Amino acid sequence: MEHIFEKIDDNDSRSAREIILEELRAAIFDKKLKPGDRLVENNIAKSMGVSRTPVREALRQLEIEGLAINIARKGTLVKGISKEDAMEIYDIREVLEGLAVRKACLNISRIEILRLKEIIETMRRCIDENDNDNYIKSHNEYNKIILKSSKNKRLIEKLEHIYEYLKSMRKISLANNVRKEKALLEHKGIVEAIEKGDESLAERLAREHVINAKNAFIGKI
Repeated sequence: MEHIFEKIDDNDSRSAREIILEELRAAIFDKKLKPGDRLVENNIAKSMGVSRTPVREALRQLEIEGLAINIARKGTLVKGISKEDAMEIYDIREVLEGLAVRKACLNISRIEILRLKEIIETMRRCIDENDNDNYIKSHNEYNKIILKSSKNKRLIEKLEHIYEYLKSMRKISLANNVRKEKALLEHKGIVEAIEKGDESLAERLAREHVINAKNAFIGKI
């Protein structure tokens, strides 16, 4: 396990718990940590250069998410993610994201639409330059703008939680340029529908996009 995790960068502005949780999720989704592997609190803390408290908090969150399980006298074990788990998460995201895009049609500003178009151009350059890190960052900003423009606090809260969970999944579903190219066209179509104020079309395209993302992820696990 010491070889899987590295010490946390002091310049990283995120909390230790957030960093540890994301690293653990990624290791599970990338199958560096396999079902049945023990997640030893002290070993993780030592390898990442942190106290045991944020590690303990991250492990509890993994249990809540169903990615790990605590068994008496054995400790915390990796449970992993099944196709059924992934399908449930994506099915929920499909419905909620469709609603968010529909709401965005009614509330989004001209400035936000222009920014979405700029992000799509940035994503285009990232694909051409094989810059996956900035592609993911742009992809996340795209989602945040649409979500914020829905103006629905409870919807925002639900989807933010799902997006946090999907961070590591997205690295898998967008792992190749073929899927990135298709996703880019899907994003472009959604933005065009939002700009026209076509709620039904925007929602349909958004739901189709999530279905395609789900299929891309399921094919990798």
